[in-house]
Amino acid sequence: MTRKIHVAALNDLVEEEGFAVQVDGCPVAVFRCGSEVHAVGNVCPHMGAPLSDGYVDGRSVVCPWHGWVFDLRTGVSPFDEDAWVPVYRVVVEAGEVYLEVEETESAPEPSTRDR
Repeated sequence: MTRKIHVAALNDLVEEEGFAVQVDGCPVAVFRCGSEVHAVGNVCPHMGAPLSDGYVDGRSVVCPWHGWVFDLRTGVSPFDEDAWVPVYRVVVEAGEVYLEVEETESAPEPSTRDR
């Protein structure tokens, strides 16, 4: 069973600009890209930079500190498949943005990606 956690109103998300939230103690970066909304872990695995401070380049976010790149749909770096950030399920309903979280978990679970 999943539950929805409200993170923002869609109108509060600035196009291609990161929005940082804490969801069950986990830092999450939310990005609005056109009609799509993406959510990824907000910590770059390289040096811990907040990805919400990075910039969107197409369907990727670029880390603000050292330029590491992560696909907003898969969380994987196109330059190193061993470098990744978690990706979270996003639902937009009636102009509100939610993350879907499994009821039994204490933190959002990355979307389907075999590791």
